[in-house]
Amino acid sequence: MNPGNPTSVDGDELLSLDPRAPSDPAEYPTHEDEFHLQQQKIERLNQYYDEVVAELRALLAQDCDEGG
Repeated sequence: MNPGNPTSVDGDELLSLDPRAPSDPAEYPTHEDEFHLQQQKIERLNQYYDEVVAELRALLAQDCDEGG
């Protein structure tokens, strides 16, 4: 290995440097898995925003009813 030249190190050795890296490459998430995780995050965020908007509308309606 040449210092500063990552191409001189084989892939297995590079992966072994990161303790979080799975030992089996088959354990890495696929692009499809990553896509589904992102999709789930987006759906949860959309649901949260919908709830916030509903609460804000209810507060505004309450404020208008009180003559605010």
